[in-house]
Amino acid sequence: MSGPAIDPRDLRVSDDERAHVLSLLEKATGRGLIDIDEYTERSGKVIAARTRRDLNAVLVDLPGLQIGGRSVGDAVAATTPRTQPSPGYSGAVPHPTGALELLGWGSRTFKGYWSVPPLIVIGGTGASTRLDFTQAQLASSTVTVEFRSNYGGAAEFIVPVGSTVRVESLQMRGGHVHNKVDPRTGGRGMTLVLTGVKKSGSVSVRHPKGKLRDWLS
Repeated sequence: MSGPAIDPRDLRVSDDERAHVLSLLEKATGRGLIDIDEYTERSGKVIAARTRRDLNAVLVDLPGLQIGGRSVGDAVAATTPRTQPSPGYSGAVPHPTGALELLGWGSRTFKGYWSVPPLIVIGGTGASTRLDFTQAQLASSTVTVEFRSNYGGAAEFIVPVGSTVRVESLQMRGGHVHNKVDPRTGGRGMTLVLTGVKKSGSVSVRHPKGKLRDWLS
């Protein structure tokens, strides 16, 4: 004996489906359909969404973006480039050119002995990112971190003493940058270049705690 049919709008949704709807909201923001405050409010509802009905509620007034009559899985497949692997929740996607793409919407931390490519791309919504370069294996002495389609969240970078930090090409649309690395101590370590556009949230760069004092003493 079968139970009553389930309304497709009441089906549970996965992290991949939430990430897809967040990408639709990013497109709506880029087209001027909603502003940053509306984006922040709606993205919070997406992260908390449990059903397709919840997801459609944040898209219902956005022309051409509602997932409506097709399954979320079909919507994801239709809007994901075939040459680009899907990162899923807070995924780290290696790029064919050797870049590291940090996408998704969860927090991510890299520390200790990890391999650093010349280019790191940070995307996603409300995601906190912490990259500690002090023991990392660098493919190049210059590491470029590009913010791309990144909304909210905090980004923290920890660099060895003697490093040089360049932030002049980074555009902050809301939020703030706090660079604690004294330029007078640079020239003996890596060069960290921050570029791209970050919308709201914060960016901070610092040395490991206590290391600069030990280096100067």
